[in-house]
Amino acid sequence: MQTFDVIIIGGGIAGSVCAKFLSRNHIRTLLVEKCKTPRPKACSGIQFAYFARIVGERFPADRLCHHQLRKVEVHKPDGSSVRVPYFMYNFMRDVFDDYLNQVAQNNGAVFWDECAYAGHEETDDCVNVDLKLHGRIESLSCSYLVDASGLRPVIRRKLRPGDFRTTSSGGTINYYIEGDSVLDPETLYQFWNLDWNNQMFAWVYNKTVNGRDLWVVGSGYDRDLKMHCESFLAFIRNKYALHGRIVKTEGYSSNIEFDSSNRVWLGQGRIMMVGDAAGLVDVTRGVGMDAAALSGRLAAKAIIAARSKNRNAMDEYVKYTRKMVDQTRRNQSQGINRLSTNEALLEHMRTEMMSVSVRMAVNFVLNRFRQPENITLLP
Repeated sequence: MQTFDVIIIGGGIAGSVCAKFLSRNHIRTLLVEKCKTPRPKACSGIQFAYFARIVGERFPADRLCHHQLRKVEVHKPDGSSVRVPYFMYNFMRDVFDDYLNQVAQNNGAVFWDECAYAGHEETDDCVNVDLKLHGRIESLSCSYLVDASGLRPVIRRKLRPGDFRTTSSGGTINYYIEGDSVLDPETLYQFWNLDWNNQMFAWVYNKTVNGRDLWVVGSGYDRDLKMHCESFLAFIRNKYALHGRIVKTEGYSSNIEFDSSNRVWLGQGRIMMVGDAAGLVDVTRGVGMDAAALSGRLAAKAIIAARSKNRNAMDEYVKYTRKMVDQTRRNQSQGINRLSTNEALLEHMRTEMMSVSVRMAVNFVLNRFRQPENITLLP
């Protein structure tokens, strides 16, 4: 039976960052991804400037889209808007995640793609893991097992089936359009309107897919998803003279209970949850990749502390992630999904936007001086 110190299920951002920092510290790590890589991933692929510090890398230009985002334009339910300068990284997840897989390997991690989780059994001193690799079951052993398998987490679903609905709790659709428009390719357009999205904002931005610059128009809803997304697409086509054909449609859904008090769960014993699998995707913020990267890095730090300082890894992980978990839970109680009208949403934005803007400005400055593991996620 092959033995690793840590086995990580899921080759996305959380898993790859965790594998990188473990391997850099001479901890024998296996990172597995069920799909053949590079694999497509439905995701915004937009991140704040501090994201590079959390990951601990300078991102190569060829792993980013042609246009990085330098402005945000916020449209309110009454039709008014405000534009502010703000830099964000812009990338496609298949290209970017493949890069992070390679970073993990360059630091010493073993990487297997087309390899799926098939089961596990935890004992007092190890975790025995079954993986399905090229049609056969491989049985391995590790000291710690990390679930980084996203919004449909395979290990968490086995351990805590009550955290999930039998039906979808919400989803998103992105339409990729090749054509002309008066849209600015360096602006992220946010449309806060309950007619199009009752979780956060609907969005428009530019992406690079196989060398082509495409417009992405997308939104999310917890019911009648396609109807709301098509309505938003028709609005954008008319408002911005967006002509051209849809060359790609992608989307995803989740059945995790986003409104549950148990949504955030970091794991138990020798099994840790990171990123979306831990419930750290923050619908109110509209982003999750920074939380995924940070939780992956902090899980690695906890395991390193357990091995080098004879501490309990789960206790350390809970301690390291406390600020991020508290923020996620606080935002969960303040989401717009509790609002029923655009008038209520507009009032919410009037009362909240100033305080949010001030907090963002303060933390934007302070994050420059904070250690990467202590960065405050925005907004």
